[in-house]
Amino acid sequence: MTNYLPVIVSAAALFFAAYQYVRNGHKETDTQLTAIMIKLETIAEGIIEIKNDLKNVKNEVQNLRERMAKVEASASSAHKRIDNVVGMEKDR
Repeated sequence: MTNYLPVIVSAAALFFAAYQYVRNGHKETDTQLTAIMIKLETIAEGIIEIKNDLKNVKNEVQNLRERMAKVEASASSAHKRIDNVVGMEKDR
């Protein structure tokens, strides 16, 4: 029995060490997965914010296009009126 006691104690120690390694390994994995999930959520929020900003920029560009078209039409009309005024003065 005295020869088996160190073997039994060593086997129990190895079993306990393996159990603790597996148990702590899962905790580390869970912690890592939680950290990754938090980072992914942060990235998703950033993407949503970028999409909203892009939508706002598109709306601003569309508004500027409309305003520019009105300004171009107004400038064209002004040029025609100026040409008419200049033409009238030449006729005098």
